[in-house]
Amino acid sequence: MRWLLPGLLLLALLNGCATQPKLDPVAPDQTADSDNQPQGGNDQQAPSSDPADPANEDQQNPAQPGDSNADTDTDTDVPSAGNDQQSGSQNGQQPSDDSTQPPADEGTHDATLIAVGDIMMHSPQLPGAYDEKTATYDFKPFFASVKPIIEQGDWSLANLETPIAGKALGLSGFPRFNAPPELGDALKYAGFTTVTNANNHAMDRGAQGISMTLAKLKKLGFVTKGTARSQWEADQITIEKHAGISMGLLAYTYGTNGIPLPKTQPYAVSLIDEQAIIQDIGRLKAAGADFITVVLHFGTEYQTAPNEAQTKLARDLVAAGADIIAGSHPHVVQPYEFAEVTNPDGSVRKGLIIYSMGNFISNQRGNTKDFGVIYKVGIHKERGVTTIGNVKAIPTWVHRTSVKGLSHYEVVPIANALASKTKAFPELSAADYGKLKTTYATVSKRIESMHSKPVQLHAAP
Repeated sequence: MRWLLPGLLLLALLNGCATQPKLDPVAPDQTADSDNQPQGGNDQQAPSSDPADPANEDQQNPAQPGDSNADTDTDTDVPSAGNDQQSGSQNGQQPSDDSTQPPADEGTHDATLIAVGDIMMHSPQLPGAYDEKTATYDFKPFFASVKPIIEQGDWSLANLETPIAGKALGLSGFPRFNAPPELGDALKYAGFTTVTNANNHAMDRGAQGISMTLAKLKKLGFVTKGTARSQWEADQITIEKHAGISMGLLAYTYGTNGIPLPKTQPYAVSLIDEQAIIQDIGRLKAAGADFITVVLHFGTEYQTAPNEAQTKLARDLVAAGADIIAGSHPHVVQPYEFAEVTNPDGSVRKGLIIYSMGNFISNQRGNTKDFGVIYKVGIHKERGVTTIGNVKAIPTWVHRTSVKGLSHYEVVPIANALASKTKAFPELSAADYGKLKTTYATVSKRIESMHSKPVQLHAAP
C-alpha cells in the first residue's frame, strides 16, 4: 500500500500534462514582415506597389494626424468594401472592439456647392493662349470673370471633357481631344476644387491619356472622379467634407465614342449602369456621406430638353438615395427640376436634378451652344439631417473676340454683363447685341421651365 499514494500522484500529474491550454485563433499579421508598414501607429493599409496607386503620388488621401485640415475640411477617398480597410472608415483606421459611436452632430452647418458643365478645348482656343517666349499656354483669362463666383463654393466642380496629356501625346481638338496640361492650372486658378472626367472623350488618348491627365489633376490638388489608373483607384469611395458637411461624389458616362476600354483595364472609365450606381450610392451612405452628388454624362447632343431615358435614370437614382444629379453632354443647357421623395416613414427628402449644364467653355457657337450655366446650391445640415436649400442658376456666355487674327475667350456671367451701364461687348453691332439679349432670355426661360412643380417619387426599397 506504501506505493499506492505516490502512484496515484504520478498518474494525476501525467493526465494534467496531456491536456493543452485552449487558445483563441489569431489571424496572421500580413504586414509584420513587410517593409511597407504604415508609420505612426495607425492601422492603415500598407502602401500599394501599383505605380498607378494614388497612395504613391501626391493624391487625395484620408486626412492624417498632423494635417492642417484633418479636423476641418477633408477630401477623402475611402476604400470600398473588399479592400483591407473597413468600408466607410474615412481615415483608414479599424475601430477596436470596445470603440463607442461618436457623439451625434447636434450643430447647424451651411455650405455651398458650385457646379458647371463641359470644359472643352477646340483647336481654335489654343493659338491665342500661347506664349511664344515661354513656350507655354495661359488659359486663366478664360475664367477671370467667373472666378469670384466659382470661389464661393465649398465644393466647386466641373466636367473636364478632354484629356490634358499635352504635347507628348499630340495636341488636338475635335474629334479626339487632347489639351495642354496648363488647362488644369487655369481650373485651379478659377477656384474649382473637384474635376470629373467620366465622359465620351475620356479615352481620346487611351489609358495613357487618362493616366497623364489624372497625374496633373492630382498634383494640383483636385478631387477627381470618373476615371482611374488602377482597380485600387477605381474602387475608392470619394467623400469631400467641408464646413461640417460630407458630400459623396460619383461620376459616370454613357460611353466613350466607340473607343473600347482596355481589356486589362475595364475600370479606366466609369460607365452608366443603373444597378451598379445604386450600389455605389448605398456604399457612400454607409461610409457617412451627408448628401450625394452623381455627375452623369448623358442625353442627346444639342437637344434642349431631357429625353425619356434621362428623366427615368435621374429620377430612379434620386429615389435610390442620390440628392443631386449634375448632368452634362448635350452641349446646350437643359432644365433643372426638384424631386420630393417620400420615405417609408412618411418623411420627405428633397432632390435636385440638373439635366444639362451645357458648355462652360468651348469654341462652339450658335443655337445656344455658347451658353452655359453656373449652379449655386445651398446645403444645410441641422442635427444630423442634411437638406438642399436655395438653388440659383447663373447663365454664362462664352465671349469670343479676335485680336490680330487670334481668338480669345472669356466666360462671362451674362446677366451682369447685359445689365452693365456701359456696353459690355463694344465689338458687337446693335443687331448682334439685341440678338444676344433675346438668346439669353430664351436660355433663362429654358433653365427654369421644369422646376416650379416638384416631381413626386417614392424611396426605392
